[in-house]
Amino acid sequence: MRGGLKKNMMTFESIIGQEKPIGLLSRMIEKDRIPHALLFTGIDGIGRQTTAKTLAMALNCLRPEGVLACGECRSCRKVISGNHPDIIIVKPSGAFIKIDQVRDVRRQLRFAPLEGNCRAIIVNDAHNMKTEAANAMLKILEEPPDATIIILTATQTMDLLPTIVSRCHHIPFRPIPFEKITGVLVARGRLDREAAGTVAILAKGSLGKALAADVKKWMAWRTGLLEGIGSISTESIQPLFAFADALARDKDRLEDALAMITVWFRDVLMCKVYPEKVVNRDFMDDIERASKKRSIDQILEKITAVFSAQTAIWRNSNPRLTLEVMMMRLYEQSELKCLK
Repeated sequence: MRGGLKKNMMTFESIIGQEKPIGLLSRMIEKDRIPHALLFTGIDGIGRQTTAKTLAMALNCLRPEGVLACGECRSCRKVISGNHPDIIIVKPSGAFIKIDQVRDVRRQLRFAPLEGNCRAIIVNDAHNMKTEAANAMLKILEEPPDATIIILTATQTMDLLPTIVSRCHHIPFRPIPFEKITGVLVARGRLDREAAGTVAILAKGSLGKALAADVKKWMAWRTGLLEGIGSISTESIQPLFAFADALARDKDRLEDALAMITVWFRDVLMCKVYPEKVVNRDFMDDIERASKKRSIDQILEKITAVFSAQTAIWRNSNPRLTLEVMMMRLYEQSELKCLK
């Protein structure tokens, strides 16, 4: 690879935490055996769409370096700027991908690629296709034109028609490890390691979410939450229900709140065995006190209680009732003086 190829340029090497998908695609390019249709699944912000565009660039590069696009030729520059005529990107218009958008793609597919070796149709958020659009896309997949690759990105296969999934080579993208997100945030000079670790946890595997975060707002919210979970009075049952009610009312951040509470009890556990691995180090005094009060089995039970609440809410159980049960499990009867 030439020294002029920058690390932050759009190449397979620049995609973080997706070694398996990138390795698979690289082998496909090496063997010149690219399926006519690919399906990339996973959460937002983990590199699916970037990988799709990078693959399209590699297949059309005029001076490829092995499986990597050079990033400098006329074709690569057009892909990077979003002006390559043979790279067609379809994304939701409003909330959905509509049938007219897919019909427009079908019209373009009547002609050979204008400039490149391979036309690439990238359908972002394909799970948002309306029924008519999905059926029209299925017809394209059933009779794919020559010199064309179709790449769909979606959250999960179950959100698509089974007939569409069956006609694509499925490549799952996994959430990016916490340590890698932390490293990126630190390396880019945005945050110190402690703050970066907190943001990485709340991002739940999405580098895109971490990079787009309003860090000051997130940190203030997280501080308030941890101060609350660490200082709940067990003099009576009422504070538990009050805390559960506050969580239930903040619907937009409930998922993040439960993730943060899980990390809190994970830190309480780590404090017993590997204190150097505690994430919320600015709460170390509170974590140490909580850790001394409980056995490892008790802490594991509390982590399980949070997981159970997350699962129940995901299955549309009543949030407030679910959270009240969770709080009762987090602060067992032995900790509630009024129940002794």
